[in-house]
This record gives sequence, structure tokens and C-alpha cells, in this order.
Amino acid sequence: MSRINYHKLSVLIADDFSSFRNTVNGMLLNLGVTNISMASNGEEVIEKCANTHFDVILCDYDLGPGRNGQHVLEELRFRNSITRRNIFIMVSAESSRNIVMSAYDCEPDDYLMKPITAMMLQQRMTRQLVQREVLNPAYQALDRGDLASASDCLIDLSLADNRYSVMAQKLLGQVFIEQGELQKAEKLYTRALEIRPLDWARLGLAKVKQIRGDLETAGDWLSKIVEENPLFLPAYDVLADNWEKKGNKKETQKAVERAVEVSPMSILRQKRLADVAQENGDIHAELEARRRTVRLGRLSCYGTFDDQLDYVRTVSVALNEGVSVSGDIQDEVKVMMQESQHKYGLGKTQVAQCHLLEGRVSANTGKEAQARLSLQQADDLMKNEKHIDAEIDRIELLLALGEEKQANFILRELKEHFSDTEEALEKLDKYLEEPASEVNRALVAKVNREGIDLYNGSQFDEALLCFDRAKKLFPKHVGLHLNIVQSLIGKLMLVPNDHDVIKECEAALADVDTLIDAGHSQHPRYLTLRNKIRDIIEEQI
Repeated sequence: MSRINYHKLSVLIADDFSSFRNTVNGMLLNLGVTNISMASNGEEVIEKCANTHFDVILCDYDLGPGRNGQHVLEELRFRNSITRRNIFIMVSAESSRNIVMSAYDCEPDDYLMKPITAMMLQQRMTRQLVQREVLNPAYQALDRGDLASASDCLIDLSLADNRYSVMAQKLLGQVFIEQGELQKAEKLYTRALEIRPLDWARLGLAKVKQIRGDLETAGDWLSKIVEENPLFLPAYDVLADNWEKKGNKKETQKAVERAVEVSPMSILRQKRLADVAQENGDIHAELEARRRTVRLGRLSCYGTFDDQLDYVRTVSVALNEGVSVSGDIQDEVKVMMQESQHKYGLGKTQVAQCHLLEGRVSANTGKEAQARLSLQQADDLMKNEKHIDAEIDRIELLLALGEEKQANFILRELKEHFSDTEEALEKLDKYLEEPASEVNRALVAKVNREGIDLYNGSQFDEALLCFDRAKKLFPKHVGLHLNIVQSLIGKLMLVPNDHDVIKECEAALADVDTLIDAGHSQHPRYLTLRNKIRDIIEEQI
């Protein structure tokens, strides 16, 4: 094993207790380390690492008020303040599952449980430092983005019969996948598994299958991995990707939910859960995930102003749908929006969005006067400016106030104003009878073709799922609503006197009735389908 010259090392000790810092400082001095720095909180660690290169960072998980060790490590990587050649060792006295999984999930180079001894510290540091020395040529190539050179280095290292060959193999598999060398990656992972069952190798093989398009095999393998090792978080992420590629949002949500159960303090997984729950129309799961995202985002580099806006929008939807929202939500939203203005240094349009969202919550809790005041405050800020996200928030507030006529007038104006802006039109499509953007027009046409093919094949449940997914994206599209009615009629003819299907038919007709009048181009089709349902019910009775 290579000899480590501790005298040349620079080490940062981060802990909120001076006694622990002094104890570790003494251990390092005995090893010959003389270049030692101290930090008592997360902000100090981030500041020191921005200005100084440390060979080793010994960071406690609990750093007192403010950011913890997980936040610090995420921030350092986010800012590129550390690379693969910096060794980050997380230290913790916490034994709770959430804390341990949080520390494990952010993947420090090593993890030490307190109390630590001088021998333990020396052994762990030496192992990591030697590994860094062995893998340094590959690390340098990866930092340069030179995958070919990194691959050459890692091939040699992975063939060596030592304790570092496994790490080299793991990195090499990732490089092969990034290079598109799937056959080489598959061969590497297969050989690794011939020696012993390694989760990273099993996961690598599943990724190869997924990339090749064999989603069934990849899914089976991934499900087996998480069944046998329910704490192996990366497998849940790839499993969720696999379900998403298959177009199964329900199973995607389940996979993300399982990962969140294992590691609830991952803000990125909470964001993903919120988004997929929204796509699935699961307002309860979305609300909770967005609330957790906001809470975790207060100290995380991944927290954004948009997270807070999305949370308030979800609250508004929940209130509108009669979902119970705990606490004094209006005061919570007001405080949150004020904090946003202070934390993010918002511009006029963003401040206007805060007012609009406060107003939307007020409107949905029956406080119309406050809602209209918020609308006026937003209008004073926006004046002649048109920002698509703020305009959509204004439309939602007008709808919450029952001002549908004015909302529709603004929609027509926006459709004209943003006629050459595809991204803006995509956002407006949710509120329009027919999509205005090219991508969503194509999507609706595709869904209709698929749904009609399923209908013609008497696969009515599958057709309904197809049309319903599109309806969630374009709730005012009358054609999609009528396709749902027609599919339900087909199902009703197969299952006579099914009261549940009859209720679904009546509910679907009621939805259409709110969208059209006698002058609508689809009204004759609506009448035909309505009469057909009545005839079928009368015949079955």
C-alpha cells in the first residue's frame, strides 16, 4: 500500500462543538497533519471550500442551526467547489434511520459514526487517500471530460487484483454506458457478478437492458433488486425511469414513493414525486410532496422560488376540490410569499405572482375582498407587461373569483400575443378548447388515433385510459370528452345494467354539458351520444 505523507495534507474539520473539533485536531496532529482548518457551521464550510482546496473534509452531519452535512455536500458539488479528488467524510452521532439514509443517499466518500477513535480515523483516511492516489489518473481524465483516457486507465486498474479494482470496475461501467459502449458494459457487469452478487453490477446490467429498449427485462431485474435490498436507493430511481419510459405513470409514482419512504429528506425525489402525482391527479400525494419540497428547500441548494409557487398552486387546487388543507393556510401562504421576496430578491413580475397566488388562496377560502385586493396589487405591478406564467396565475385567480368571461377574454388576447411563442402556447393549451401549440395538436391527434384504434378493437377500458390521460392535460377539449362518452357507451353495451358504468356515462355527459352550448360545432354529436345512452339504458331496463 502506498505510503501517505500526512504532513502535506490539508484537512477541514467541521463540527458545531469545539470539543469535538479539538479532539479530531489532536488526532490529526499525531498523524503528522499540520495544515488544519476549522468550521463550526455549514456556511463556514461552504465559504472555506470556495477559497481553499482541502484534501480531506471531515464534516459532522448535525452542524447546529442552519445547513446540515447533507446540505453542505450538495452545495459543494452544486458549486463545483469539490471534485472526485476531494475526500468528503461524513461524521455523525445520529442513529435514526432517516438521518442515516440521508447521509448514505448523498454519497459521501465515507461515513463515520461517533464516537471515533484515532485508529478508526487513520484507517478510514488512509484507505480513502490511497484509493484517491490509485484512481487519480482516471479522476483527472474524467474531470477533463476525456472518457477515452479515463476508460484506458480504468481498464488497467480494474484488472489489478487489489481492493481498489472493484471501485475501478464500477467507474468503468459508468464510463462505458456514457460512451454508448453497451456491449463492453454488459460484459464488465456480467463478469463482476460471476464473482459475487453486487447491487451496483446488477443495476448496471438493468440500465444496459433499459437503454437497449428491453424495458420488460430491465423492470423485472430492478424489481428484484429493490425486493432483495429495499435500501438500495439508486435502483428505485432507475425503476421509476423504467416505468416512465413504458408510459405507466401510476407505477412510476409507486417507485418514487418507495424511494421517498426510504429516504424522505431527498428534495429532488420529493420534487419528482410531486410532479408525477400531479400528472396522475393524486392531489393528496402532490400536496404533501410539494409541502416537503418547500420545507427541505429552505436550506438546500436545490430549493427554488418556483417550488413555493407550485406548492401554493397545489394548495389552491386542493381547496377548490374540497380537499382538507391543515393549518391556517392563508397565513402560511402570506408568510411564504414574503419570505420568497426576501430570500430570492424577486422582480416585479415575480412579486405580482406572489400577490396572484395569495389572492387565489383567498378566493378559494371565501375571502373575496382580499382576493380582489391581491388581483389589483398584481395588476398595478404588471401593467402592460405580459409574462406567460404570471398571466396564467391571473387567469386562475379570475376563474376562482367566478370571472370566467374576463378570463376567456384574456385567454384570447394571450393566444394572439404569444402566437409565435411555442412554449407559451403549450402552457395556454390547458385552458383552450383546442390546443394552439404544434406539439400539443400533434399529441391530441396521436392520442385520438390510439384511443380510436383501441375502441374499434373493443378494448374500451384501455381506450378510456388513453383518452383520460389526455383529458387531464387538456380538460376543455370537447372532442376528448366525447370520445370518453363514446367509449363508455361501448363498455355499457358489453356489461348491461352495470350501475357503475351508467354513473360514469352520466358524469361524463355532465362534464361535456359544462363545456358547450347549442351553437358549439360538437353539440350535434353530444346530443346523439346522450340519446344513445338513454336508449341503451331504457332497453336494458
